[in-house]
Amino acid sequence: MLAAALVPVLKSAHYDLVWDDEEIVGPKLEVRDPVDLWRIWNTPFDSFLGDPMRQPNYFRPLVLLTLAADHAIDGVKPAAYHRTNLMLYALACLFLWLAVWEVSRRPVAATAGAVVFALHPTHPESVCFVSGRTDLLAGALLFAALWAAARWGPSIKHPVAKLAPASALLLLACYSKEVAFLAAPVVVLALWTCDRRLKLRDIVTASAPVALACLVYYLSRIEVLGAHALPAVSPVEGAASQILTSVALVARYVPLLLFPVSLSARHEVFPLRAPDLVFGAGIVVLVALAVAVVLTLRRRSRWAIPLALVAATLVPLCYVRLIAGALMAERFLFLPSAGLAFAVALLPGSIAYFTAGVAAPLFLALLLPRVAVWKDDGSLYASMLRDSPDSPHAHSIAGSYYYRQRDFARAIEHHRRAFELRPEFTESLLNLSAAEEESGNTDSAFAHTRLLIRLRPDYAPAQYALGNLQARVDRPDSAALAYEMALKLDPNLAQAENNLGVVLERMGRIEEAIAHYRRAQELLPGYLDPANNLARLTGAAGP
Repeated sequence: MLAAALVPVLKSAHYDLVWDDEEIVGPKLEVRDPVDLWRIWNTPFDSFLGDPMRQPNYFRPLVLLTLAADHAIDGVKPAAYHRTNLMLYALACLFLWLAVWEVSRRPVAATAGAVVFALHPTHPESVCFVSGRTDLLAGALLFAALWAAARWGPSIKHPVAKLAPASALLLLACYSKEVAFLAAPVVVLALWTCDRRLKLRDIVTASAPVALACLVYYLSRIEVLGAHALPAVSPVEGAASQILTSVALVARYVPLLLFPVSLSARHEVFPLRAPDLVFGAGIVVLVALAVAVVLTLRRRSRWAIPLALVAATLVPLCYVRLIAGALMAERFLFLPSAGLAFAVALLPGSIAYFTAGVAAPLFLALLLPRVAVWKDDGSLYASMLRDSPDSPHAHSIAGSYYYRQRDFARAIEHHRRAFELRPEFTESLLNLSAAEEESGNTDSAFAHTRLLIRLRPDYAPAQYALGNLQARVDRPDSAALAYEMALKLDPNLAQAENNLGVVLERMGRIEEAIAHYRRAQELLPGYLDPANNLARLTGAAGP
């Protein structure tokens, strides 16, 4: 089982940092004293992504601490981070194997199921992508919690303590990725189906530690992120379109889970405005899944575990109001694909081995080419454009890559193409103007920024970009007005607060600048620019 997990992806130990990795891995992970550990714990995961425009939505401190440990070992060199990902993948497969063995009571069938999971072709996005560590760590801990519930729960006498070990592991899983919080009922279900002696009142009592773990996680999340539960901006506008798109996503994910043949690092999914066949298929899948879960629960069948695991870790993630980025990502299938391991092991007799014997080599053949995609940024973005040549998002991502490479001509080409393919994808105008600004084409940058403001007058980042342009051509008064308008549209835009402080400082309004630097720090803990500016000004002013 471990060979199936590690051998196909072992070469990723020598891969580069790609995509979000280059934002996350950096000085913010440096730990010099215990204060830094506390700082990292209290910093939203989003803050490490280098995007000041987004409202922080992710609280994943345990992942950040493992990244900080890698940083302490090898700085920003990719090898340490990839080695840890491989280790976490091995642990995830190991604990899933143990959990499936305990639930099925069939060790050979459990091994077959775990091998199918280990070879699932959607996993390279979690394993070979350092930022995919959120799935690996959450998965390892959640699978360990399921194993603890099935293995140790029945042998613990007092009902209230039966799920205490599993609850501690579940809490750590929640601190790794939010989806583990949704899987909490599956931990209770593992005990309910494996300990037939328990009455309903006993399982309610046994659920107390799980509820406590969820409460502790939720309160600590609120402490860092605030009380908001959903991203400030959904990728799909309109309640009707959000519902239609969410149901259609279910119909797109389930075939990818069972028959992962059309794989891509960037799946292009557009909002659905009216019901279609995909929406209808989604309704059928949801009804069938709900009926299956109810029937297996009534019979107290162990089949309830894989069904509930898929339902809890996949269906909620299809609700587009919960999504802050791409509508569809293969890493979302990491936890749901564990349901396949349980399903294979629970199949009767030789059917389990036949299913694994067919699925494993097919999965391996599909897996191997997907691993190579994540070698470096060039390979990754080339694969996106190859898989989806008419995808505005793929062109936008490629444009951002060339922008970082200082190849502004190609960055402008791809951002312009993204806007041509989808004019409502106005963020491409924002990126286009930034590339033009850096290339020295200030007039065109102003033109595209003003076009963006006309198209989206309530879009704070557009005003923020205009402020940056005005500051670049040494118009501090106009820059200040643009930053103030950005903050009027979005009072939580920390980057605008900081840059407003910069132009006010340039104008000699030091006290106002200090106030804006402090506000930027409050809005985005861990944001270094206002901290450095504030330290410089207050240091220059003396005690």
